[in-house]
Amino acid sequence: MRWWAAVGSLLLSGLVGRSGVGQSLARAVAEAEALGARTGVVVCSADAKVLYVHRGTELFMPASNMKVLTAAAVVAGLGPDHVFRTRFALEGGNLVVFASGDPNWISGQSHDPAAVFGTVAANLRKLGVRCVGAITLRPGTFTGPGRPPTWPQDQLSTYYCAPTGPFVLEQGTFHVHIEAQKGEAHADVVAPRADMPVRSQVSLVDSAKNATYGAIDQGDAVVVRGRFPRRGSPVTIKTAVDDPAVWFVAAMRKALVDGGITLGTTPTIADQLVYEHTTGLQPAIERMLEDSSNFDAEQCLRVLGDVRYGDGSLVGARAALQQQVVRLVGRMPDGVVFADGSGLSRQNQVSPGLLVTALVDANRGQGAALLRDSLPVAGRSGTLAERFTGSDLVGRVHAKTGWIRGASSLSGYVETRDRQVRWFSILMNYDPKKDGLNRDLKRLQEEIVQAIDRLDGAR
Repeated sequence: MRWWAAVGSLLLSGLVGRSGVGQSLARAVAEAEALGARTGVVVCSADAKVLYVHRGTELFMPASNMKVLTAAAVVAGLGPDHVFRTRFALEGGNLVVFASGDPNWISGQSHDPAAVFGTVAANLRKLGVRCVGAITLRPGTFTGPGRPPTWPQDQLSTYYCAPTGPFVLEQGTFHVHIEAQKGEAHADVVAPRADMPVRSQVSLVDSAKNATYGAIDQGDAVVVRGRFPRRGSPVTIKTAVDDPAVWFVAAMRKALVDGGITLGTTPTIADQLVYEHTTGLQPAIERMLEDSSNFDAEQCLRVLGDVRYGDGSLVGARAALQQQVVRLVGRMPDGVVFADGSGLSRQNQVSPGLLVTALVDANRGQGAALLRDSLPVAGRSGTLAERFTGSDLVGRVHAKTGWIRGASSLSGYVETRDRQVRWFSILMNYDPKKDGLNRDLKRLQEEIVQAIDRLDGAR
């Protein structure tokens, strides 16, 4: 399917909205627009037959539906079986780490950084090495800033604005545990395990209503400030790091020392590989779509740029996204803007027709199963766990949600009772000054999907 031809053909045929169900869909769209939300909807069958169009070629801020394009591009460009390979080697008595852009180093999971670094220490001991001169990082093409310049500058310390880079732990965040003990508030960094100094400026208060607290990475230490309830339960907060490489080295240094390896003394030993750590693409795609991880979207795009085009910078990532999307849909429509891969930027501009075409074409490729299985499921998983509850669509809608102020979206597919698939994209843009509108828009999105499920030819 080439979306501009399919959508144009349908509009000229005048078939949209003739059936009662089509009219029901159109009424839900009209209600959204009456609320002030310009709404674009495109629906098609698995064989690329367009079933419904409203503003299908118009451009919208997609919010996190941008991740649909990113995931499709990454899986198509890298392949679903892509392996991140991070190498640790001895060179001139120093321990050198070669970047792969691996996004999967997360504490408590199968690629816990402390465990990986512990394996490096154990392998050094097997080689008879008890000391290394220094830890040296080789970033390769992963150069430049870690965040798109169009991200909200007043939110860069939040976990959802975490930076990317060649060496990143915990999805670019650190975790601080806070609890009241013996009349004082205690704060400790629990991940990454890096012995980062903590300067706690948290006081205890009697009322939970007066409690507010947060942490910030100042480069050489973590500062925790605020007020914590005296009888409150312990909490763990997640905050973006300032420089991921600083935490990578600090965590690695701690693990080496804990593993009996000292630093600062250069051994006389031949250059050689110490360890190669590998992880797969699947966990990152799952986090990108199911958890709506901004970090994984941006990090995987940088890897795509590095592997396919030799440029792991943010500029290279956006260029790689554009080239892969063109490969999926045939050509880039006029006016489309890819400002980032996550949808956090307000400068992104895409159409529902483009999203549906990319979904359909990507789900004909070798990574189709990974993409489908990574989408949240209505009433069951991810950002759709609390959506469509009480309806017969629970378990049958697989879609990516999206919201930033002024944009609400839902794109994916609904599986009919006779196991046919209907792909759809619903993009809504409205005045960002309007508060509380997204609740109504989410309800209308669900009504639209209900109507899509009952469209002519859907059963």
